[in-house]
Amino acid sequence: MPVQMTEARAARLTGGFDGGNGYVKAKLRGEVDGAEVIDQVDLPSVVSSENRSMPKVPLEDSTAAEVLADPDFYNRIECSIQSPLVSRTDLKTFGRKALTTPGKLTQFEVFGPHSKADQELSFILVLGVFAAKALRDYVAEHGVLPAHELRASVRAGLALPITEYVQRRHGFAADFTGPAAAPATHLVTLKMFNTPVPVRLTFEAVHVLAEGASAQFAITNKGEVLARALLEDLRHSDPEGHARLAAQGISAADLVAVQNTIGVDAGEGTTNFPAYSEGRFNPAASGTLDQGFGTVLENAIEAMREARPPLVFGSRKELADFLQQEPSKFTRAKHERARGFVDDQAEYLCEEIASAFGDVLAQAGSATDVVYVYGGGSGPIAKFLRPKLQQIAGDIPVLYLDARYSRHLNREGLYIAARHVEQAAGKDPAPAPGAAKDQNAA
Repeated sequence: MPVQMTEARAARLTGGFDGGNGYVKAKLRGEVDGAEVIDQVDLPSVVSSENRSMPKVPLEDSTAAEVLADPDFYNRIECSIQSPLVSRTDLKTFGRKALTTPGKLTQFEVFGPHSKADQELSFILVLGVFAAKALRDYVAEHGVLPAHELRASVRAGLALPITEYVQRRHGFAADFTGPAAAPATHLVTLKMFNTPVPVRLTFEAVHVLAEGASAQFAITNKGEVLARALLEDLRHSDPEGHARLAAQGISAADLVAVQNTIGVDAGEGTTNFPAYSEGRFNPAASGTLDQGFGTVLENAIEAMREARPPLVFGSRKELADFLQQEPSKFTRAKHERARGFVDDQAEYLCEEIASAFGDVLAQAGSATDVVYVYGGGSGPIAKFLRPKLQQIAGDIPVLYLDARYSRHLNREGLYIAARHVEQAAGKDPAPAPGAAKDQNAA
């Protein structure tokens, strides 16, 4: 049945949204039956656009509760967007489903001076994911699709590469909120089901942090629990480095207490170097290298096409997904050959990262206590990057965080920042005792 535009249900959403060049990592907070519900979102940063108003085969409305209960639901978002931030109202498909949907595939540009603050994809991903969270919470509470337009007010923590953060953070936030006298609204119509569901978003506050700096914020906030995990990882992955720390008597508590750090946040399109001096983010010493693991993948694809015989991949996402999968007997040779091309390009990237790190270290000064390495692109290049960084760092410990959790640190820091802003504004409704839950565990 068609959506009736009756009185809208107001929802309040809070989220940390790390819109990386490769993947969106988000942590979103809403409420179901008065209880806090948190979703962990992980999807490729891609959207497929089609010149049509509805999916070819939308899902039956009766399946909404089952479909929306799936934690991977965010990888199947289909919507149109009416917003001053989005130029076209065509049908947009998100995440992994976008990779197999006909249409124009859009991903972040990783070559050239293309600011994330100027790329429409940044806004599309934020608006679509927050609207999907509003619908997911409504159906979790009521069991059916709404018969009216949903409304949600949003407090968000977002991130920009450090150089863009310095220049663009205020304008980027204002793009979402609009002027105080006339707040912007963004209408996202979710179209996965036979009945389209409009969700009207208003951003009460947008807090922009520098990429990498938000991860450092999360490291500090998580305290000794994470510090102990770091030391344990180091014991297995770098016994020599662990032995150096042990000889100096450095404990988890010592790591939590450090005030002067440098981060190496290796992403897909950029590598950020956030410096902290006396416990505060130091943008003057920090920097961004406009290269990341996506640069490696793009260059490897180009080299594969010129090889004889050639190896052909349609996009860096396709290549990345292929390399992450365990090869079968039929694909093992192709997998090993593709990995060789990627490793060749990774060595070049690591030389660039090491050079940029040396510049930041010189700016930050000799008082630096620890270097942290993290980010979604850090894992595949670890064997090349770790020794180069340690050689430049000298006696300063280089702690290489496990990519299985380090790729999520930025979203954790962004979520913490958004929650702090919400609590400071006095808009933090207390959930029922013991009622907080992770909806993704459903």
